[in-house]
Amino acid sequence: MGTVTVSAVRLSSMLSNRHQTPADLAATMTLSVEPDACVAEDSELTLDDLVHLGKFFKRPWSYLLIDAPEVISSAGLDNRSLRNQRAAPSAALLDQIDKVAEMLATAADLFPETRYEVPDGISTQTPPKTAGRALRGFLDVSEHEQLATKDEFAALRLWSDALQRRGVYVSQRRLDDDTVRAFSQVDGAHAVVVVDTRDSAYARIFSLIHEYTHIVLRTAGICDLDDHSRVERFCNAVAAAALMPARLVRKALRDRSFSGVTETDDELLRLLSRELHVSQAALLIRLRELGTISTSHFDEMERRRSDRRSDEERTPGGTYYPPRINRVGRRFAREVFGALDGGEIDRQDASAALEIGEHLLATYRVELRKGESRS
Repeated sequence: MGTVTVSAVRLSSMLSNRHQTPADLAATMTLSVEPDACVAEDSELTLDDLVHLGKFFKRPWSYLLIDAPEVISSAGLDNRSLRNQRAAPSAALLDQIDKVAEMLATAADLFPETRYEVPDGISTQTPPKTAGRALRGFLDVSEHEQLATKDEFAALRLWSDALQRRGVYVSQRRLDDDTVRAFSQVDGAHAVVVVDTRDSAYARIFSLIHEYTHIVLRTAGICDLDDHSRVERFCNAVAAAALMPARLVRKALRDRSFSGVTETDDELLRLLSRELHVSQAALLIRLRELGTISTSHFDEMERRRSDRRSDEERTPGGTYYPPRINRVGRRFAREVFGALDGGEIDRQDASAALEIGEHLLATYRVELRKGESRS
């Protein structure tokens, strides 16, 4: 069987980027050359070896033939992780980061007039209540609009459209990494927020505003702080204040209150979540911040919510085209078709930018227009 040379530098960098070791590789497959030897010096590997390695790294096997270290496009990257802790990115997440970086590179080449916008004067020294009010006003989403949305997906569309009006691309993708809920990237004048389609729509809304806050902070030049958890907590607090202003929460509560009775408290939480179109987890935190419930009451209700996970369960995608449109976002998709119609790119380039087959372009455009007519 024929063999090809695989660079030790290439393979070792790919392992290092994923926080993996040769031992991890050896535990999942058997190669014709020991993994330790492969990273020590260039090795002659069979096609079967390359296929197995491609599956492990979630890359085409030809990707391993490049004789250079792998460089991950992570400039300007922030991620919202579970429990507000940084986690090593998985191979699946790195794949999505690369695709999003390609989106931004395409935008820089084809849509130089698109520039993301952020409100002025927000830093981690700004009280979250003040920052949340400024951010909501800048996105121009009224309390009436928020309360009037018909369901959770209409609410997600409301906030997604608000970000896109400010030049921020919104991408909804399956991240396949249980430690990360969302991430954002900035490249020059272009920015994108990516949320996980496995999350509920309400959880995605919170992630959108959380990540937009990261983008705002980066503009202020203070997002490269070592104290990642402190910044994450600030972004959470700002997102909560933006989505759930105190006046809006009081308006939704009316004469209702949390009595300490399990069944009635949990039902009121569910009702408020649906009325305000926010996740139960985010709402509980906000109720505690506003003093509506005590810390001990919060602990009890959060424990039950976590066990129940009714509104927080990760959800599957819908029919074929909406998830693919959401993958790159409506603003980016519209701009790609504009470039195609203007002769700046051809159908092959357009399909590559939209991450679909060329034969799907016509129907994709029809479905995109249907969505615009409903907005």
